[in-house]
Amino acid sequence: MDIVTLIISGTLGLFLLYFVFRLSYVIAANLVNGRKFHHALEYEFDKLRLSRMLGALGINKTAYIYQTNVNDIKQQMENCTACENTDICDEKLSGDDLSTDDIAFCNNEKDLKAMNLKEK
Repeated sequence: MDIVTLIISGTLGLFLLYFVFRLSYVIAANLVNGRKFHHALEYEFDKLRLSRMLGALGINKTAYIYQTNVNDIKQQMENCTACENTDICDEKLSGDDLSTDDIAFCNNEKDLKAMNLKEK
């Protein structure tokens, strides 16, 4: 092997090593940022009646937060925030047994019924 081949091989080896370490770092940082994002989303979500509604319907909230499209979650949160049926919602949520047949008043009725079917 001549010197040019060694220099090129060494340079390519260093680039490969840099790429592997950089890729590992970016993946780890992405995982950490994703976890922080989901925790912040869950914190905001817990402030809404929608969180209690999921629990009352037997839908796993953590699975919902991590498996549902973020845009869908935000839309459902906006629907819940804009809801004018809060008195009915509070009344239904204070009861013992709530089913998807009892949530016709909810702005997220369609999505909640679909999630409830998916859970079962």
